[in-house]
Amino acid sequence: MKESVRKRSLEYSIRDGLAWSVNSGLGASYITPYALALNANAIQVGLLTSVPTLAASLSELKTPQLMQRMSRKRIVTSCALLQALTWIPISLVGLLFLLSGFDGLVAPTLVILFYTGYQLLGSLATPAWSSWMGDLVPEGERGRFFGRRNTIIGLSGILAMLAGGFFLNAFSREEVLLGFLTLFLLAMVARLISWYFLTQQYEPKFQYREEYYFSFSSFIRRAKDNNFGRFTLYIAFMTTAVYFAAPFFSVYMLQELKFSYLTFVIITLSSSLTHVIFMPLWGRFSDRHGNLISLRIAGLLIPLIPLLWLLSSDPIYLVLVEAFGGFAWAGFDLASVNFIYDAVSRQRMGLCFAYFGVLNGVGTFAGATLGGLFATYCRVGFTSVFLLIFLLSGVSRLAVSAVMLPRIKEVRKVAPVRPLWYFLGGVIRRRPPVHSH
Repeated sequence: MKESVRKRSLEYSIRDGLAWSVNSGLGASYITPYALALNANAIQVGLLTSVPTLAASLSELKTPQLMQRMSRKRIVTSCALLQALTWIPISLVGLLFLLSGFDGLVAPTLVILFYTGYQLLGSLATPAWSSWMGDLVPEGERGRFFGRRNTIIGLSGILAMLAGGFFLNAFSREEVLLGFLTLFLLAMVARLISWYFLTQQYEPKFQYREEYYFSFSSFIRRAKDNNFGRFTLYIAFMTTAVYFAAPFFSVYMLQELKFSYLTFVIITLSSSLTHVIFMPLWGRFSDRHGNLISLRIAGLLIPLIPLLWLLSSDPIYLVLVEAFGGFAWAGFDLASVNFIYDAVSRQRMGLCFAYFGVLNGVGTFAGATLGGLFATYCRVGFTSVFLLIFLLSGVSRLAVSAVMLPRIKEVRKVAPVRPLWYFLGGVIRRRPPVHSH
C-alpha cells in the first residue's frame, strides 16, 4: 500500500466521521426526547436504550462470518447505506402519531423497533470497520490520529446538536414532532454523505484465516485468565453501572426539572465540548504513557459524575458537571478503544472487537433495563427516584473500577508516569540552600 493512498484514505475517514457525527447529532442524540414527545414511559425509555444495544451487539457475532465471504469495505458500506434509510420509518412514526393519534404504547414501541434496526446495522459494521482502520493506522499514530478524528467528529456533532436544539425550541409542544421529522430526514442525508466517503477509502488486502478463530463461549470461559478478557469484563461491568442511570438524565431534565429543549441541549453539549477539547490531549498522553494509565485515571473520575448531579439542579451547575464528565469520558473512550488495538493481533482484530461489543451490549441492556424497572416501580418519598438511580450508579461505577482495574496490565512499552512527589521533590531540590547565621 502506497503511503499517499493510505493518507488519502485517512482523510476520507475523517470526512466520513464528520458526516456521521452530523447524522448522530441531528438523529440519535434526539431519539430519547422524540420518544418522550410520543408519550413514552420510563420503562420504554429504558428499553429504547437496552433493546437496540443488545440486538446490535449480538449482531456483531455474525460479522466475523461475513468477513469470510466478503470484504470489510463491502460490509461497512452496505450497512451504512441501509442505516441511513432507517430514518424514514423512524420519522413516519411521528407523522402517523400526529395524523392518527397512536396511543402511548404503540408509537414508542415502533420507535424502539426501528431504532433497533438502526443500531443493529451500525454494530454489524463495527468489527469490520475497526479491523479495516487497524490496517490503515500504524500503532505509533493511533493516539494522535484518533484524537484528531474524534475532535473533528465531536465539534461537528456539537454544532449539529446545538442547531437541532435551537430548531426544536422554535416549535410548540404540540408541533414539535414536525421538528423531529425534519431533523431525522437531515440525519439521513448526512449518513448518505458518510456512506459516499466510505466508498472512497482504500482497503488493504485482508485474508480471513480459520486458525485464528475462537468461539464466543471459549472467550467467555477464558476471559478471567487473560489480560484482554479481564479488560473486556471490566468494560462490560462498568457499562452496566453507567447505563443503570444514563438513559434517565434526559427524562430527569425534560420531565422532572421541566427544562426547555435548548437548556437540555446546552447541558448535554457541555460534556461533548470538553470531550472534544481534551481528546487530543488524552491521545498524546496515551501515546507516551500507555492506554492503561489513562483508563485508570478516567475510570476513577467517571463515578463522580452522577454523584455530582445530587448536589444541585441549577442549569449552570449542571453545565459544569457535564463539562467535567466530558473530560473524564474523553480519556476513557479513547483509551478503551486503543487498548484493543494494542492488545489484539491483526488477524483477530475483527473477532475481538465483536466479542467486546457483545459484552458491552449485554452490559448496556442489563443496566438500562434494571434502571427502567427501578424508575417505574421504586417509590421514594424523600427524594426523586432519578437522584437515587444516580447515587446507585455512581457507587457501582466506583466499586467496579476499584476491584477490576488493578487486574489489567499494560500491553506495550511506554514511558513511566512520574508520581506527584517526584515533581514536588524536584522543586525542593531546586530551592536555594538556607544558611544559618
